[in-house]
Amino acid sequence: MNRSFPVGRDKGVALLIVLWGCTLAAITLGALSTSAHVEGVQALGQYKRTKAFYAAQSGIERAIYRLRARQPAQRWMIDGRTYRFREDSVGVAVSVADEDGKIDLNRSSPERMAALLKAAGVAEGDVMRFRDAIVGWGKRGKAFSDSLLAEGGFTSLEELRRVPGLPADVVDRLDPALTLWSSSEPNLAHAPPMVVAAVTGAGMEASTAYVDSVRDMRPGSDVLPPTPGNEGAYSASASSSSGTVTIVSTATVQDDLAVSIQATVMLKGDPGDPRAYRVVRWRESGSSYRSDSPASAAIGH
Repeated sequence: MNRSFPVGRDKGVALLIVLWGCTLAAITLGALSTSAHVEGVQALGQYKRTKAFYAAQSGIERAIYRLRARQPAQRWMIDGRTYRFREDSVGVAVSVADEDGKIDLNRSSPERMAALLKAAGVAEGDVMRFRDAIVGWGKRGKAFSDSLLAEGGFTSLEELRRVPGLPADVVDRLDPALTLWSSSEPNLAHAPPMVVAAVTGAGMEASTAYVDSVRDMRPGSDVLPPTPGNEGAYSASASSSSGTVTIVSTATVQDDLAVSIQATVMLKGDPGDPRAYRVVRWRESGSSYRSDSPASAAIGH
C-alpha cells in the first residue's frame, strides 16, 4: 500500500532546516566577529605595552648618559627631581635618586628602623613588633637554618618580603626608603620625605616641604634649605655622590597605559663613558589602564 505525504509539509521541513542553518551561521559569524574584536583590542594593548616598555628603557639609558656627561651643566641632578621628554609619541618621566639618601637595611639601628616604620604610617601598636621582626631576621640570621643568611644581614631588598609577620603593604611603603648600597648616614639632600622624617623627627608635611625645596634648587647650588625637625645634626650635601643611584623611568602611551622601570646602577669609570655602569637591581611594573579606556573594558583590567 503506497502512502503519500502532502507536498506542503515537505516544504515546511525544508524551510525550518534553512532557517536553522541561517541562525547557526549568524551565531558563528557573531562569535567570530566578537573574537576578532577582542583579539584586535588585545593586540593593540600588547603593542602599546611594548612601545611603552622600550620608551621606559630609553629613559634609563638617557639618565645614565646624562649622569656620565662630560659637561657638568648637562648632568642630571640626583635628588629625585623629575625630568620629562617624549620618545616619539610616548611621554617619559625620569627621576634619579642617589642611594646615599636612603637608610641602609643592614646598617640601620633598631631605633632608626622604628622611626622609619612610624614615618611610613605604621600603627603605633605594630611598630615595635615589625621592628623586632626585621632586626631578628637581618641581624640574627643564624637562627634561621633554612634562610640565605649564613652570616646575618639581608642579601637583597626583596628578601624583606620573607620576614615572618611583616605585611606586604608595609614592605611596599618601606621599599623607597631602604638601600643595601650605602655605608653612611642618609644624605638628606638626596633623601625622600620618609627618610627625612625618620632621621629628623619632623612630620611628613614638613619633610615633604623640605624635599620639594631641595628639588627646586638650581643645578650646581649646594646651599640647602634649613632641615626640619629637632633631632640634631644631619648629613646633607647636594654635591656629594655615592656612585650608586636608582633611576625610575615611567613611559605613558596616550594617557591610558603606563610602564615603569626601576633600575639601581653603580656608575663606574670616567665621565663621558655611558657604558661604565653595572645594574644591581632591576624592577618592572605592570601596565595600568584608565578604568574608562576601551582596552580596559575589553580585557578586564
